[in-house]
Amino acid sequence: KQWYQRRVAITAGGKLILELGGNNAITVMEDADLDMLVPAVCFASVGTAGQRCTTTRRLMVHETLYDEVVRRLINAYKQVKIGNPLVKGNLCGPLHTQAAVDAYR
Repeated sequence: KQWYQRRVAITAGGKLILELGGNNAITVMEDADLDMLVPAVCFASVGTAGQRCTTTRRLMVHETLYDEVVRRLINAYKQVKIGNPLVKGNLCGPLHTQAAVDAYR
């Protein structure tokens, strides 16, 4: 076990990385910069329309920040423009063409 951790640390440039199957959570600590957090969470959650394995699926927020983070995220999500992802300004939309939909059927 210790050898494996050391090997992973060497492979990752000296930092220990663990794959724990956590469904892409973002942990928000008490000293988080919310001005940086909110746009990052919003894009990580909807920027790929949930089509990537790296899409954020849950947040673990420190209890002292919870209400403020929720308030800011609600405001951010209200501004998300949904539509054709090829149109400038749209953040979220279907990723398939009609041909891809037909091929799926």
